[in-house]
Amino acid sequence: MKKIIIAAISASIAMAGGFASKHQSENVISVKEALKLNDDAKVVIEGKIKSHIKSDKYEFVDKNGDVIVAEIDDKKWGNITANEDTPLRIKDEVDKDFTKTEIDVDSVEVVK
Repeated sequence: MKKIIIAAISASIAMAGGFASKHQSENVISVKEALKLNDDAKVVIEGKIKSHIKSDKYEFVDKNGDVIVAEIDDKKWGNITANEDTPLRIKDEVDKDFTKTEIDVDSVEVVK
């Protein structure tokens, strides 16, 4: 029983540390590059909100004009107010299924 508990704690610590390091040391990539990555890949992209689709879904466009759907929960916005002219950096996770690729946003910040 002790081995199971220790293994579970070790796995939790490894996953927490792994999550932070998987954002590639904050290296910003393009939407086109993000679209090529595997499901659950951690990425950082910069761009602007092109449009609000519905609920927590937004079209996000990078400087190259490439667009991806970003799922941004209300709590991820924090105190940020953004419009289509606000440059943003989002840390997120690629969410791939059989028909589409989106990103599930972990955090949002304004680029200064």
